[in-house]
Amino acid sequence: MNDNFDSRALGKTDCYGQRFMKVGTYRYHVLPVGGDRYTDERPYMIKVVERRATTKMNSHNVAVTQVGHFHAEPGEITIEAGDMVLWNCCTSGAQPYIVVGDKEFFNSARLVNESGYTHAFGTPGEFEWVDVHGGKASGIVRVKNPACKDAKDVQRWRNQLSKGTIVMISDGKVEPQQVEIMVGQTVFFAVVNGVGISITDRRIAGMGAGDACKAPAKRSERSAK
Repeated sequence: MNDNFDSRALGKTDCYGQRFMKVGTYRYHVLPVGGDRYTDERPYMIKVVERRATTKMNSHNVAVTQVGHFHAEPGEITIEAGDMVLWNCCTSGAQPYIVVGDKEFFNSARLVNESGYTHAFGTPGEFEWVDVHGGKASGIVRVKNPACKDAKDVQRWRNQLSKGTIVMISDGKVEPQQVEIMVGQTVFFAVVNGVGISITDRRIAGMGAGDACKAPAKRSERSAK
């Protein structure tokens, strides 16, 4: 299973989120990393209508599967302006993928305004991330081993898994820049505004996304013990 920490190459432990602020129709495709170079087809659709809900934002989930090609289910959804759509693939053994839309802001490989990327960390260590597109955004995620000694420790750890950590990114400013979580927890990187960034493990930052998704996930030399 691909478990690389890289928003350019989504895997089973990742989600891509995008808010749609304006009424309209947005078409997109789910493709293997780099697949947008070879096709302009956008078979899936998000229809955004005027907001009627009193809540600030609703969230809608799209399940990605891979049986030969990638598929999005539901293929068409209707949401209200300001809502967020989340994509996640749970197909075992699926190759890394991207979500690419027909508008510049709508692309998981370059996170722009009102978008987000989540990653669940499965191994302990210190993970330093950077923006491979040249931005100043960067940070560190420290992942601690739960070191469970008894049933109470296990239960305490399981309770923590449901608690996510949010990192806000606005015009290259990251808050907080360093976070500490437990193995199995998720960090949500929320891009409020920006010119298009990535959240990429520094150890694979020099690679293209296609190369990065082939690289085995490794623990940092400064891994937690």
